[in-house]
Amino acid sequence: MSSETSPPTVRKPTRLGSTLSTWFRRLTVDGARAVAFWAAIFLPVAYVPAVYGVGVFDGAWSTLALLAAHMVCVVIGHGHNRPDGDQR
Repeated sequence: MSSETSPPTVRKPTRLGSTLSTWFRRLTVDGARAVAFWAAIFLPVAYVPAVYGVGVFDGAWSTLALLAAHMVCVVIGHGHNRPDGDQR
């Protein structure tokens, strides 16, 4: 009889959980970056009604909120679709 054990062929639950959480986090972050990138592209269309005070843009605060939202989208979406070797 030998006391040697064969290496396990089944992944440990903690390692599988870690892999899944890393995959889910990457998927979520990439999705948020993509949405923010495209929002930053299309938000300037809303500037025209904001300048004229049309619709929901009836005050200075809503226009400032639009500008703030646009800047946040620019910052978050900055890294969208960047090549893997160009991580800044």
